[in-house]
Amino acid sequence: MYSSYGTKLKLQTSSILSSFTLSHLHLLKDLCTLTDQENNAKEFIVEQNSEKRQIWIPMTKPKSLIKSSHPGTMNVQNLCMLNCWKRIIKIQTDHVDAFISGGRAATKLEKYEDAYHCYKAGLKIVPKHKEIIEDLRELQKIIIKDVETKAAAYEERDYNAVDFCTQDPYPGDVDLFKLEVEILEKKYKIKTETFPQKPFDNLVQQQVANATLAGHNCMQAAKWKEAQKCFTMALQQDPNNYVVRRLRADASNNLDEITATFQDLWLIPKMKRTQDTWKLGGKMLMRFDLLVLAEFWFRKATQMTTGKDDEPKILFQKCRVIRLYGPLTTDCPIKVDFTEYGRAIYATEDIPEGETVFEDSPIVLGKVFDTVHYKTTIQSCDHCAQSLLSPQEYFMETFSTMESDLRDLVLKYWPNTKPIYCKNCKFVKYCSNDCRTQSWNTYHKIICPARSSATARLFKLSENLGKEPDETGTMVEVWDGHFSPLILARVWATIVTTAKSLARESGDIIPTKDQWAMAKSPYRKFIAYGNISVEKDQKEIKALFREIFSDCGDGVSYEITDAEYNGRYYQAVCNLQVFSSPWTPYHKFLEELGRAEEDEDRTLRLLKYLKEKPPASNVCGMFPLHACLNHSCLNNVEVSDGMVHGKGGVTVRAKRTIQKGEEIFTTYIDTAMPRKLRRAWLYKSFNFWCRCPRCQVEGDDADVCTKCGKKAPEGKKFPGCGKCMKAWYCSVACQKIAWKLGHKLVCSTEHSKTSYG
Repeated sequence: MYSSYGTKLKLQTSSILSSFTLSHLHLLKDLCTLTDQENNAKEFIVEQNSEKRQIWIPMTKPKSLIKSSHPGTMNVQNLCMLNCWKRIIKIQTDHVDAFISGGRAATKLEKYEDAYHCYKAGLKIVPKHKEIIEDLRELQKIIIKDVETKAAAYEERDYNAVDFCTQDPYPGDVDLFKLEVEILEKKYKIKTETFPQKPFDNLVQQQVANATLAGHNCMQAAKWKEAQKCFTMALQQDPNNYVVRRLRADASNNLDEITATFQDLWLIPKMKRTQDTWKLGGKMLMRFDLLVLAEFWFRKATQMTTGKDDEPKILFQKCRVIRLYGPLTTDCPIKVDFTEYGRAIYATEDIPEGETVFEDSPIVLGKVFDTVHYKTTIQSCDHCAQSLLSPQEYFMETFSTMESDLRDLVLKYWPNTKPIYCKNCKFVKYCSNDCRTQSWNTYHKIICPARSSATARLFKLSENLGKEPDETGTMVEVWDGHFSPLILARVWATIVTTAKSLARESGDIIPTKDQWAMAKSPYRKFIAYGNISVEKDQKEIKALFREIFSDCGDGVSYEITDAEYNGRYYQAVCNLQVFSSPWTPYHKFLEELGRAEEDEDRTLRLLKYLKEKPPASNVCGMFPLHACLNHSCLNNVEVSDGMVHGKGGVTVRAKRTIQKGEEIFTTYIDTAMPRKLRRAWLYKSFNFWCRCPRCQVEGDDADVCTKCGKKAPEGKKFPGCGKCMKAWYCSVACQKIAWKLGHKLVCSTEHSKTSYG
C-alpha cells in the first residue's frame, strides 16, 4: 500500500461533488437572512442561456462563526456557498469575490483542496489580491495544525503492507500445482524417493557425526564445495538424516546450484520441514519459475511463523505480483515487485530521459464528478472514452460568426461525431457500433437503464452528479464520490457477465464458486485501503446496488455484502486516474484538412480560428500497472494521456534518466508547494507522511537549520538557498554537507504538477 514515500489513495470522497443548480439559489438568500448575514452578501449578475440571473453570495470571514438556533445551519450555508461558487465558475469567471466566498466556505467544511483551488482561481484574476493571500495563509495554518498533531503518531505507527494481502489460492491453482510438480520431475529431474530405515549402528553414526562436523567447519570458513562433499559422505551413511540433508541444501545454495538445493529440500518429509526449509524451497521454486508451487511453500512458511517475522509473507506476495503483473510487463523495461511498503515498479534496464516507460489501458472507466477541477462538458464514448467533440463545441461562438464558406469547410472535413445510442435505453452514447456491442456483451446488458426502475434511477443519479430529489423535490446528495457510481456498477456487471459466460462454457446453469472467483480475478490487481467503513454512510446507494444485482437474469444474482461494497468502493478511490483520449475529432479534422490540396486557400484563412488545444472530455479509469506507481515529490516519471491499442489510455515517460534497479515514482501533488504544506496535504488527502528525498532535504522555515536542526536566535532568521528558497542553514558547512547529500539534485530538478488529475 505505501512505498517508503507513499502510495496512492487517489480520488477522495470528502469533497462536495455536485453543482448547485440555479433553481435552488433562493435558499442561499434565505440562509443569509436567517443568519443575519444579508448585509455582508455580495450580488452577482450571471448569464446562462442568454438569461440574466441575480445571485447573492455571503461574504463570511474565515474565522467568524455563524450564530444560529440550529447547529447544522452553518454547514448548510457553507455548503450552499461552495456549491454556488461551483455554479459561478461554470458561467462567469471574473468575480473575485465569488472565489473568496467559495474558498472560505470550503475551508469551514474542511474541503481544503476545494478551498485551495477557489483561491488559486481568484489569484489568476487578481494575482496579488490581499484577502486571498491572507486566506491562503490561514488555510495553510489550518491544514498544518490539523496534521502536525497526527504526524508524530504516524511516525510511531506500525504499517505493514502484508496485513492488507491474502494468501488464498486462485481458482485453477490445484491443476497448476499438479502441472508444476510434473515439470519438476521431467524438466529438472527432481526425484521423489524414500530410503529404508537402517538398524542403529554406533560406528556408522560416529562417522556421520564426524563428517557433519567437518562440513560445518567448512561452512564456517565459507568453503562451500568442501562442505557439500562432507555432507554427501554423511548422507551416504545415513540418507534419512534430514538435518544433514538441510545442511547440504545450504551448501548447494551458496554454490548457486538450484536443482541440487531443491532436491535435498524436496526429500525432507513435510512433517520434518522447518520454516526456513519451506522458505528456501519457495525461493528455489521462484527461480524455476514454478510460481504456484512457490506460493504453496511460502504459505507453509507463513503458517509456521512466530513473532514479527514477515519475510515469508513478503516472499509470498513477491511471488504473487509476478503472477499478476508479469504478463503486463513482458515488453516493458520494468517489473512490479512487492516490498515491506507494498507494490512498487522498478526499472529492469536504464531508461533514457523522455523515453516511454510503459503504457496502460483502463480495465473500467466512467464519468468524473469533480466539477471543481474538470469543468469540461465535452461528451465521450461511454465504452472507450473517445471524444465526441463537435465543431460547434470546438469553435464555440466563432463558428456562427465565421465566413459561411469556412463553416462549410469545417463541416466537410470534421469527422462524424454523432453518437450511436444503446438500442434499448436510447440514452448511453457510443462512438461506434463495435463499442456499443462490446459494452452490451461485457456489462451494459446488466445495468442498462431500460432494464428496470432501479437501473434507470442509477443512471439518473449519475447524470445529476450524485443527487436526486427527495420527497419535497429538493435535490439531495445520495452519492458523494468524485466518480460516477456507474463505475462500481460496471465492475459488478462485468463480474456477473464473465461468471455467466464461464458457466455456459462448462454446461452449468448457475456459476460455481471457482467461476465466480475467476470472474473477479482481473480486479485482484487493485488494492483497497480505507480507514472507515463507507457502506454505513451510503446505505441508500448500497441498497440500490443490491436491488439491481439481486436479479441478473437466468436465475443469477450477485450478493453485495458490506465487505464487498467497502472493498470495491476503496478499489475505485485508491486507483482511479483521470484521463482523456489524446486523439480527438479535432486532430482527425486537421489530418484530413492537411490532405485537402483543393481547399488550401480556405484552409489558410481558417487558421486564425484554430486554438492551441481542443477541450478534453475527462473521464477516469482503473489502470492495473499505473495503480502500482508510488509517490515521491522528486518523481522520475510524468503521466500523460496516451493512445494505447488505438484507444485512450495513459503514457508514463521518464522525466530524467532512470537507472536499472531504480524505483519508478510519480507524484500525486504539485511538488512546488512548501514542504510543510505539501506533507500536510499528502497526509490529509492520501493518508501517508512523505519521506521522499525532496522532503528530506527541504526545510519548513528559516527558524530552524534544515541540516542540523539548530534553532535560530530569537528575532533572527537563517539564510536560505538562493536558488530554491526551500532550505535554510545555520552555517556554510551545513549548506555544503546538505548540497552533497542530495540538495543539489533536488534543487536542480524541475517541479511537477499532480499527475492524478
